[in-house]
Amino acid sequence: MIVKKVIWLMAFLLMLSGCNDMREIDQRGMVLGISIDQGEEKKYKISIQLPILGKGQNGGSPAKSEEFEVLWSEGDTVWEALSNLESKTPNVLFFGHLKVIVISEKIAASSINGSLDLVDRIPDIGNKVFLLISKDEEASKFLETESSLVKLPALYVNQFFRADKKLARSQPVRVFQYRRDRNTVSSSAIIPIAQTIDSEIIIENMAVLKEDTLVEVLLGNEVAASQLIKGEKVEEMNYVTEIESKEKLVSVSLSRIMLESKVEFQKVSPITFDIQVSGEGNIVELSAGETSKDFIKKLEAKLNQDLKTDIIQTIEKMKNANAEPWLLGQKIWIKDQTLFDSLRWKEEGFKEAIFNVTVDFTIDTTGQKGLFNKSPIYQKSPRDAGE
Repeated sequence: MIVKKVIWLMAFLLMLSGCNDMREIDQRGMVLGISIDQGEEKKYKISIQLPILGKGQNGGSPAKSEEFEVLWSEGDTVWEALSNLESKTPNVLFFGHLKVIVISEKIAASSINGSLDLVDRIPDIGNKVFLLISKDEEASKFLETESSLVKLPALYVNQFFRADKKLARSQPVRVFQYRRDRNTVSSSAIIPIAQTIDSEIIIENMAVLKEDTLVEVLLGNEVAASQLIKGEKVEEMNYVTEIESKEKLVSVSLSRIMLESKVEFQKVSPITFDIQVSGEGNIVELSAGETSKDFIKKLEAKLNQDLKTDIIQTIEKMKNANAEPWLLGQKIWIKDQTLFDSLRWKEEGFKEAIFNVTVDFTIDTTGQKGLFNKSPIYQKSPRDAGE
């Protein structure tokens, strides 16, 4: 009986302690976005995006917000600036709903080391927060830009990266993903780039950082090529190419391109990587009405070469920057640390590595969707597949 009473008493005390830090929603300032810029008087200028909550029609719980406010402050550390911001709001800042951290290009060009300390210092912030680099403007401008599609910029980012079929021009990077890649033997990682143009938010291309410093940018098709070099799948990619046919230059647009790669290395000198890419896609538009089987085979060969060129050019671009964000060095280190040490990977090993790239791309099915009585431009038959 004494044991039961003790258990009941402990359970009662636990329930009391669980309510100790409870606050009503109108007592919290819900921070949805944070931007980090260079300060004018101090090292950092930190801005936060807060939704302005209004009462529901019946005077009940707060209604869904369609407005927001951006507050800012400066400090010699990110934490100091955030502490100063609490003096500008009547509520306690709450970071449990934080969606995005936007870092200016100027900060990234020097170093973002220290910019992410707030994630460690504030327990409410999770590692799943999205990261962005703001191009050619202060990161605070991004937080202040109201899209015509999604009112709150921080929620725009969340919806943008959660949507399917983003056409492989960018890819989401969360705090934990950046830290994971940056803390590998190559000390390199990528972060998507954002920009505001004519009051609209544009997210495309990827910033490459080495040891927390911006060293290069992946543009357009290089983003998909980078995913393949890392051994990741590329889904729902669009691609445009040109091919000569019947003494004419034919422009071809393809969509729904699905690619996957297999990446292996050979223990030879210099270290050699084999990248095997395979995939398929659909033609959606032709500038000329060529639909023969020979034309399709010629087009497949052209796409194989185009995709291979994209990958090789992306590798050379990263070699020139001596930044390897694909965990290739990490794979060597895991399998053979002695070999990795002998390569001097960060100094010269990556730049001296050889890459063999093969691509096997197949055109699957396509049609003229705009026609009422549509007829296929081309459709691979089971007999073709067996050849």
